[in-house]
Amino acid sequence: MLVFKVTNSMTLQAALEELTSFLDEMGIDGERIFDSKLVACELLGNVLRHTDGETELRGEVKDGNIELKIMSDFPFELPRKIVCSEAFCEHGRGLFLVNELCEGQVFSESDGIRVRLRMEKNL
Repeated sequence: MLVFKVTNSMTLQAALEELTSFLDEMGIDGERIFDSKLVACELLGNVLRHTDGETELRGEVKDGNIELKIMSDFPFELPRKIVCSEAFCEHGRGLFLVNELCEGQVFSESDGIRVRLRMEKNL
């Protein structure tokens, strides 16, 4: 399991590099690694942009899927409906991409923000 604290853009970049290495070591194909990095970058970037706290990235390969969890002490909710009206819109595009690439998302208020994303890996 990968666990990495993210507090700013430098540690965000380091977390993405660590995620890449971890998934590569687990034998995940390049396309799924790219998708995982994109999802992690969008979610971690949103937390850094909209909160004052640190966040944590957890990743593991489980049951033929890649599972990413992004957790923060700062509570806020995900939008119930994710809308991206055009390719160049400034708001909602990142969450729209996350929604399209992932099998599911779970939000838990008891854990602050805790988003779980599962993506099938190519076998």
